Formats: sequence, C-alpha cells, structure tokens
Amino acid sequence: MTRTILILMLTLLAAGCTNDKPRPKGFTGGAEAKALELRQGSYSIHHFVKGDTVYVECFVPKGNFGVPDQKLKEGELFVTVSIDGNEEKRYMTPAFSISGLKTGYHEILLNVHAYNRPDISHKPRSLTVKVD
Repeated sequence: MTRTILILMLTLLAAGCTNDKPRPKGFTGGAEAKALELRQGSYSIHHFVKGDTVYVECFVPKGNFGVPDQKLKEGELFVTVSIDGNEEKRYMTPAFSISGLKTGYHEILLNVHAYNRPDISHKPRSLTVKVD
C-alpha cells in the first residue's frame, strides 16, 4: 500500500515540474506575436473640428502608446502627423489636438509607428478637414 502511494506521489510530483503550463484563452504569446498582430491589424481614427482646432483620437487594438515627456521604450507606439505636406510632428498619445489651423481645407496625414521596430508600421491614413 505504501509503495502504491509513493509511486502515485512521485508521478504527481514529476507531472507538476514540467514547463508545459496551461495558458489562458486568448493568450497570444510574447512580443513577437504582439508585433505580428500589430502589423496585420488596423487602426481607426476619429476626429472633429472646433474652431481652428482639430481633435484626433487613434484606436490601435493591442497597441501601447508612450508616455509624454518620457523616452519611448522599444515597441511603444507614436503618431506622426503631417499637415498639407509640411513638416511632420510626433505625438506620443493616442488622443491629441492640432490647433492654429487657418480657414479652409487641410489634408492631414497620420501614421502610427512603433519605436525601434521598423517591422511594425501601419498604413498611413489621410483625412481632409474644413476649418471655418
């Protein structure tokens, strides 16, 4: 009887010492799997105009944006914005405002990038806004 209990305990102990642990549903793996999802995924943009200011909000599924006024970590997202083909400006947050636009129509080009990860880049999005 003790021999059977001892064999049973050794079997349970050996089974518990493996590296093959169950993973929760929806687990996508490490950083490489996340990079693949970001590459294949899309993002959406919502905006509205109030006065001479355009308020923009980017939704990137499974993406982490950097913290303003801090150095970006590898893989953190940021948005580059070009207005009417002029110089690009970088925003570290998913929601931001563009102010001081002149009256008329403006072409705004947005692109989401991952810091130090050229393999993660989304297609640029363009939007036309009218400032009254």
